[in-house]
Amino acid sequence: MTKNMKTGVSTNCRLDGMSRRRVLEFGFGLAFGTSGGARLAMAQSAAPPPCPENVGMHNMMVFGERSVFLSHLPMFLGLCPDRTHFGTEHRFQFIVEATFEQPRTQRDVTELYKQDRQRHRDIRMYSLGPRQDFALAEVFAPPSSGEPRRSFRADVHRGHLERPHEVIQGLRDIDVRIKRVVHAHEFRPNDARPENLEYLLLGTPGELFLVHRIAAPGDFDQILPVRVTDQQFLDADLKQAVRVVVPGRPNASSSRLRAGENATAQLMRADSQAQKITLQPLREIYFEESELAMPPAEDTQEEHDSGF
Repeated sequence: MTKNMKTGVSTNCRLDGMSRRRVLEFGFGLAFGTSGGARLAMAQSAAPPPCPENVGMHNMMVFGERSVFLSHLPMFLGLCPDRTHFGTEHRFQFIVEATFEQPRTQRDVTELYKQDRQRHRDIRMYSLGPRQDFALAEVFAPPSSGEPRRSFRADVHRGHLERPHEVIQGLRDIDVRIKRVVHAHEFRPNDARPENLEYLLLGTPGELFLVHRIAAPGDFDQILPVRVTDQQFLDADLKQAVRVVVPGRPNASSSRLRAGENATAQLMRADSQAQKITLQPLREIYFEESELAMPPAEDTQEEHDSGF
């Protein structure tokens, strides 16, 4: 099954049986006049739709066992008339640390996810599907008059929820509690992709991860556990994701870090000079490329080869 045949996707359009990319392409085509019918509908409308869109259904990858992290599935789709914003509500790279609770009792059920992951070592991807629409900016950049959003309802899935998957027993319709925002960045059309491969280092001192830093259309999303053999980290060092640059290595999916190799990199701490470190990546737990094309593309050879 290719990703163009994904089923069971819930989006803010509420159209099951269409992949997220097809729903969004359809929506932007109607909104911004890619057909004569859409232009006529716009002319007859009292007010144009908002651009950029903010509220939506934000699916996320779930990773980590000592602590649980959520990584939003981003996209580049549609330019606003001002050409300074991408139109889609998915125009953010966004990572948080979270816990899971039963809604009525507020009992912490995060351990159910951790135990399931330990029992299914062959499953690389776990994902989270919100049961409500909201704006990601409510979490990391709330209006001055309000408090940041710190919870939402969701299901936790074994597997990718836009492909064959199963909701974990005990983790259907639970409260997701956000402990902290690890990284949040809004993509802008004028942003340039870095020449060298770049990652975000995050996690806990005993369990580190690299997440590819996404900047512009044509980029890729990747999550993989990693060991840093020549550097010890404290919890305070990892409060926010730390930028890591792999010099001399092109920022392309074919050049991404892979399990079994050692790579020399630079740790770019905000309060000090770049520090040389050695990375030992472990087995890749998520990779996506085609949905970050603009417009979203068919599956790439790298995706086929990676097994995602």
